[in-house]
Amino acid sequence: MSRSAVVLFAVAGGAFIAATTLTAVVISADIPEPSDNAPPTITPLAATATTQTTRPVGPPACLIGTWRSTDEHTTVKFYTDQPPFSFTGRGRFLILRPDGTGGERREGFTQTAQYRGREQRIVSDGKYEFRWSADAKAITYEGPSAAEMTFRYFDHRGLLNTQPLVPDPNWKEVDNYTCSATRLTETATNSSGYRSVWVRTKETGVYG
Repeated sequence: MSRSAVVLFAVAGGAFIAATTLTAVVISADIPEPSDNAPPTITPLAATATTQTTRPVGPPACLIGTWRSTDEHTTVKFYTDQPPFSFTGRGRFLILRPDGTGGERREGFTQTAQYRGREQRIVSDGKYEFRWSADAKAITYEGPSAAEMTFRYFDHRGLLNTQPLVPDPNWKEVDNYTCSATRLTETATNSSGYRSVWVRTKETGVYG
């Protein structure tokens, strides 16, 4: 999952709905056959209704837990009058919960780039909550429900700009992924150039 703001405008980060389907199965009892030696017995028709709950399919167990990024690449529109260029970083923390909620935490998370022989930096701190869902190949993130995060932009001149992460309920991101017990790799499905490698931390145990 890629999160960055662009100089002079903010990037934000909607809703994951897990539906439970209820299937009612009605079983009707047979009416007894009348005896040859006795008058017909009037027996009420007995009906037994049972409700069977179909358990909703949860997200892939391998994804659930807490992760720390070890290698990230993404393309950022850093200067308003220049084309986007690539930044790298490491050290974000990501938690994916089994109920479809998640969160990210940044503590001085630094992304760096080299453009025209000079270094650019984006430093972010804070946290936010979001919703997520996944199938066997792709993970979907949707708009932050709460955000307390700030981005600071630097180049050779020093601090250029400071921006908060502004929640956008319409924001949505879909990334392809591969996952093992201790390693998660994400790759963007769009043209952002985003790619990240995550390792599992021990904050929530090992799943999958």
